[in-house]
Formats: sequence, structure tokens, C-alpha cells
Amino acid sequence: MECKKFEITLISADDLPDVRNFLIMKVYAKVSIKGESKTTKKIPVDIEGESNPKWNFSMEYTIGEAAVQQEGIDLSIKLYCKRTLGDRFIGEVNLPLKKLFDNGISDENISCTVAGTPRGRLNISYRFGERIFVKKPSGWRKAIEFGFLILLGGAFLLLKGPEDTEIPVFTDPKDVFIDNNDVFYDACDSSGGNN
Repeated sequence: MECKKFEITLISADDLPDVRNFLIMKVYAKVSIKGESKTTKKIPVDIEGESNPKWNFSMEYTIGEAAVQQEGIDLSIKLYCKRTLGDRFIGEVNLPLKKLFDNGISDENISCTVAGTPRGRLNISYRFGERIFVKKPSGWRKAIEFGFLILLGGAFLLLKGPEDTEIPVFTDPKDVFIDNNDVFYDACDSSGGNN
């Protein structure tokens, strides 16, 4: 399968709204293609810039040639404020891969409006590398992996026994004690057994 290397560098952001009432704003970003979680990459948190964070952080993707020629496949960059009680969404930038590719293959610096903010800007650079060929995974490999999972699940059920059998889970070392070379498990006695 024909692919392209795609490198993106998140340089900085400017004029982001301060979404914290107290303390300093610490900003990071999550980058994905088409919003799919398996493509999501998180960049480190900037702890100094507050509303004007600076990262200069690069990441790389291998993208199928068809993806850069097709409409509707976006590079998604979501900005968040790191907080102890749950991170807060600041805004996002969505860039069509086809448009980026059509604008130029070599290094290109751009400044984008951050949607969801009054005047926030995200500064990035990107470049597409040379065409490479990647071996497409075969359908047989997927079938073998799936078959192995079914086999493993069947073996577990066979070993598990009847449905009413409980599998004990012990999290406290006091629940396990040794007596005359035999190992006994007692999940109910929290005193550690009969010592």
C-alpha cells in the first residue's frame, strides 16, 4: 500500500481564553486523524505560557496515499487545560489533510483560528515526506488472531467449570495462608486464617 509520512509540529498558541479561575493555566493538545482514538497522540503540558503556551513538539503519522487525496479526512487538534479535578476543553482546530497536502509537500508554517475561542490562534508547521510502501495486513492474519481469541475464550470456559463456580480474587495478602505444605485461600477471614 502506498503511504506518505506526515510530520506535524505544534509550535505554540496565542490568546487562548483563561479557563481557570485560580492558579495557572497549563495547556496541552490531543492530535488525531478523523477524530479516531487509535490515532490520538497527546503532547506534553506547557506549564509556563498559560494563555500563550509554547510546545515546539513534533509527531509523525504514516498516512495512506488515498487519505491525502480524499475529501473529508481531517487532522483534529483539540486544546485542553490540565486540571486536578478533570481537564477542561479550550477549543479545537480541524484541518483537511487534502488541503494541507495540496498546499505543499515541504515544510509549511501556518497559523489557525482555534474554534470555540474569541481570538485564539494555533501555530503549527507540517510536512509530507516521500512516498513509502507499507505491507498491507492480510485478511488471513486477522482471521488467525480472531480464531486464537475464540480458542482462548473456549479454553477458559472449559477450565472454569459450571456457571455457579466462583473464581476467588484476593487483594489482601492476609487472605492467603499456608498450612502443612498446602495452600488455602480464605477470602472471608480478614484475620489471616488460623495462625
